[in-house]
Amino acid sequence: MENWTIIIRSPMGETTAKLQFEQTGTGVNGEMTGKSGSGPIEAGRVDGDRLYWTCKIEKPMPMTLKFKGVRKGDEMNGTVKFGIFASGTFVAKPI
Repeated sequence: MENWTIIIRSPMGETTAKLQFEQTGTGVNGEMTGKSGSGPIEAGRVDGDRLYWTCKIEKPMPMTLKFKGVRKGDEMNGTVKFGIFASGTFVAKPI
């Protein structure tokens, strides 16, 4: 299990959370925990150095976050879609 700190940048500002995941073959599972609550990583998959996953949150309102990222050494960054509302970026580093 890998532990990462993830900083999510949205139109409303930055949010920091803990990302815990494990890769099994091309699949990814785990959990994301932050001030918006915690939830399992769903639909996680790896394609080379690219990662994709979703996570449901409850605050500030229930929605599904859709992540697309690229892992380069000890850093991961990419984009996140906040339900149907907006999109932003993220950067993550191992703890």
